[in-house]
Amino acid sequence: MAASNQPIVIKKIIEEGGGGHHGGAWKVAYADFMTAMMAFFLLLWILAASDEEKLRGLADYFTPSLSDSGGRGDGLLDGNVLGPDGVMSGTDGPHSPVRLPSFGQENPLAVFDSRLRDEQPQVIVEYETRPDGVKTDTTAGSGEAEITPDSRPSRPPADPVADAAEQAELERAQEERDAELDRLEDQIKQQVAGDSRLHDFTENLRFDRTPEGLDIQIVDKDGRSMFDTGSSRIEERTRQLLRIVGEAILDMEHTLTVSGHTDSVPYSKSGGYSNWELSADRANATRRVLTDTGVNPSRFTRISGLADTAPLDPEHPDAAENRRISVTINYPEPTLSKMR
Repeated sequence: MAASNQPIVIKKIIEEGGGGHHGGAWKVAYADFMTAMMAFFLLLWILAASDEEKLRGLADYFTPSLSDSGGRGDGLLDGNVLGPDGVMSGTDGPHSPVRLPSFGQENPLAVFDSRLRDEQPQVIVEYETRPDGVKTDTTAGSGEAEITPDSRPSRPPADPVADAAEQAELERAQEERDAELDRLEDQIKQQVAGDSRLHDFTENLRFDRTPEGLDIQIVDKDGRSMFDTGSSRIEERTRQLLRIVGEAILDMEHTLTVSGHTDSVPYSKSGGYSNWELSADRANATRRVLTDTGVNPSRFTRISGLADTAPLDPEHPDAAENRRISVTINYPEPTLSKMR
């Protein structure tokens, strides 16, 4: 009776396929993982050991390029076939030998250097002299002129007679200019000295010879001002002085420029009227007097006010001489380039 009350124990055994824990399926996956990691670290080593030029060449090597090879394929050989002697040939005949990559070098990217090097080709130009009438194979019958050192345009040889004539003409033109400006300066000085009203104003007149022409400047002196203080109204004796200048330059054909100048003493009226406006108004008033004298208005090319930016006495910017009117006769010095 006791034996029939004992529990029944059932033992289940599950058989695992592939050998269970000691099987080889997981080893295949692990081997693939290790192979990928080795390739990854090899790539990192190549990138670290290469400079920028090699990296750019490596990227270009693996970049596919499109080519129209007529169904012969694309890639490194571009549809061509390598012969036993290393000559690349296709349907259009043999081509130049191709350098095949070799492996096992110390630098893993040296295989790409010959194909992807980023160097500019060195161009050497050689000139060869040939007798007249002889053409090369590349130019014969092409209708294009061959450029040789002998056919290059060259400056004609100097003619001593022509150069001497030009130099003489230049000297004659310079003498003519100097004589005309001297005559003009003497004429103005004599007329001013002969006028009893202007006898004391000879020191107010200045003549400056420049490469561009002649500057006739009417400057202020202590006690002898050309304009009313702070005004563009011309003093009567200054007006007479300007009439003499206008009559002297009346028959000349050269253009004229007039500029007004002030000293550095600040001057300002209501409404922002300053030395700039004052100098410009005085220059324009001078133009009107010269025009009334008979000077053609079309000869004036510029009327400007420069305030105190161009002082006659830079060391004393508030000096009376800095307040002036400048009438410039544009008569530039002659040069060979202008005479040709």
